[in-house]
Amino acid sequence: MIQLASVIISFLLIPVLGRTKLKLSYILLISAGVLAIISGIGFEGTAQSLAEVFKGSSLSTVLTILMVSVLGGLMKHYKTLDKIVETILLIVSSKKIILMIIPALIGILIIPGGALLSAPFINNLGEEMNIAPPKRAAINLVFRHVAMFLLPFSTGLLVIASSMPEINITKLVMFNLAYVVPMFFVGYLLYIKNIESEKSTHKKDLGKNFLKLLLYTSPITICVILNALTGLPFYITMIVSVVCVYFLSDKKDFVKITIKSINWHTVLMVAIILLLKEMILKMDDLLLIFGNLFKQSNSTFSVLVIFLVSSVFFGIITGNQTAALAIILPMVSQLNVAGNMLYIYVYFAFASAFIGYFFSPIHLCQAFTIQLMNVTTLELYKEYRYYLMFSLIVLFSSAFILTAIFA
Repeated sequence: MIQLASVIISFLLIPVLGRTKLKLSYILLISAGVLAIISGIGFEGTAQSLAEVFKGSSLSTVLTILMVSVLGGLMKHYKTLDKIVETILLIVSSKKIILMIIPALIGILIIPGGALLSAPFINNLGEEMNIAPPKRAAINLVFRHVAMFLLPFSTGLLVIASSMPEINITKLVMFNLAYVVPMFFVGYLLYIKNIESEKSTHKKDLGKNFLKLLLYTSPITICVILNALTGLPFYITMIVSVVCVYFLSDKKDFVKITIKSINWHTVLMVAIILLLKEMILKMDDLLLIFGNLFKQSNSTFSVLVIFLVSSVFFGIITGNQTAALAIILPMVSQLNVAGNMLYIYVYFAFASAFIGYFFSPIHLCQAFTIQLMNVTTLELYKEYRYYLMFSLIVLFSSAFILTAIFA
């Protein structure tokens, strides 16, 4: 029980310290330090955990996050994102579709608070279409996070890859579709369908503009294609992505901007999350508690409820999906299940942690969006009430359908 209490205390520090001006990376570092002191794993256990962060898949994850921050910074500085949005406006006639596409595309760049990049576009377009500000905020946030489930180099999926090497991430992404597709449709029904919009107009030079879109999005797509074809890690294939940005840019101060684009706080944040995961794996008493809970669970439903409560809880208090996964994934590994059932449990834990993170009041994307659109947290949560209900319904029903088909 001491180790369980130590995990809860150390992670409760995150929202408390979040009220200060400290960056999340420093807050997580303090949380890890407190956990090391009060958990009983000692200096040796902490040192061993730290060493594991700089080995194998964990090191690959850290390097990939570094490259993602570089790519995002370069694409933002050289206005590649703006060109993508401008080209979409030339291709897509329906403003309602654009409301969904822009946050989803910008969400491909996995950067903290990235909704701030899409928020101005959605706010301006929503104002033109007479959409209420709380609904604009919900649209920006709901469609912004689709990429987290589908991109192999999203932070959450990278943490899974480093924590559970036996998991094939491409296969897990296919399982994730069981949540993403229905929730995308739910988002459309709740926030887009009933918006009044002028009829679509005929667009000229569609072929030419589509080729331009492929060109401007090439830094994002090329690394995924090369990874699939060669099996090289993302931090290697993303070098080609950076080269693509170079040729698409004006090349002015490119080396300087590349170095400046490295988001060391994001890199540190992910490294600490991996450290927390390794520390938790060394807490035998804590793992035994969860092991006993799962042993006493006599049904798939009860196991899923345990994952849901714990994942959502830690997702809410940390405002960070990967921080919640750092706690939950070691528990999944203790279940001694294999095959498709392991994928279903990982899928469920991943989506549960996302739900906690998404609806957290300290969710960075939410904080930036409501500030820019001048709405209150309460107004946004009123917009969310049905979306939350459907999130839980889709999560549980998809898990049982996947179990019936694959387990």
